[in-house]
Amino acid sequence: AYPHRVSTIQTQDTHISWIFLAGPYAYKIKKQVKFGGVLDFSTLDLRRQYCYKEVDLNRKLCKDMYLGVVRIVAIPDRNHNRVMIADSHTRTGKVIEYAVKMKHIASKYRMDKLLTAHRIKLENIGKIASILNNFHSRASTSKEIQKYGKPKYLKYKIKENFQTLARLRHPTPQAEDKLIKFINNNENVFRTRIRDNKIRDIHGDLYLKNIFIVKDRKYYLYDRVEFNDSLRYADVAEDVAHLSMDLECHRHKDLKLYFVRTYISKSRDHDLVKILNFLISYKAFMRAKVSLFQATFESTKTRQHKLKKEADLLLAFGQKYLTDLE
Repeated sequence: AYPHRVSTIQTQDTHISWIFLAGPYAYKIKKQVKFGGVLDFSTLDLRRQYCYKEVDLNRKLCKDMYLGVVRIVAIPDRNHNRVMIADSHTRTGKVIEYAVKMKHIASKYRMDKLLTAHRIKLENIGKIASILNNFHSRASTSKEIQKYGKPKYLKYKIKENFQTLARLRHPTPQAEDKLIKFINNNENVFRTRIRDNKIRDIHGDLYLKNIFIVKDRKYYLYDRVEFNDSLRYADVAEDVAHLSMDLECHRHKDLKLYFVRTYISKSRDHDLVKILNFLISYKAFMRAKVSLFQATFESTKTRQHKLKKEADLLLAFGQKYLTDLE
């Protein structure tokens, strides 16, 4: 099936995609799924469009990691259709799917793995803060993007998150109300963030598993949200909050504090601290929802248990930062 030599193939399965690790390359195929108004990969044409969009979005932070989009074709054979990944040398066959082609980077370079192996230093955190600040300063903004920083849109995102969360697990009592109350009590802060052009086309899903650090030289902040623009159109502080939350969840509050301090120093965004704890709490509840949602698609009880345990930790973490808002 592959246009290059492959000795072993590893498969990673999520609720929205399959990833095939095949030799020097990784191929990501979007599943034929639709989740309400959040995600729609239901047709081949939509999956093709979102493959190209994923490559375009991620090249801004990953350069040589995202190599392009390839066709998966069925070629008639004597007995059955032979499925192949079509590169520039293969032009025949019926297109049955599309895939994002990426450079395969070993999982040992993923930031959560490096953190567990005690291989993350302050220099790495400072470099990520610098990369993120440079990215945010150049990220696009417009009146259409800025509207997503308005209090009413923030409330909508919170309500949507807890509606889904409630179908998966009984949420923390009053959590939604407390987050909404914070917005109501700080509307002037959120409006100032809009005025100061802090609402931009951000990463949207920046946490440890979405960062590769290769031999302390190459940094890849990958897997930006491509399937829903409204999840990327947000305050730059959301990216800071998401990674901060994950660092602290992994029991590295020292690295979290250094990351926030360094980002603020480089960006001079001192008002970020006014909404940071609010966003950390919101991101924790959002990630808990994703973990529980993924658990419903898992076939093994071991993996289901791990995801549910992860969700419990995130729910508790979200509650902790709710208390800090009071």
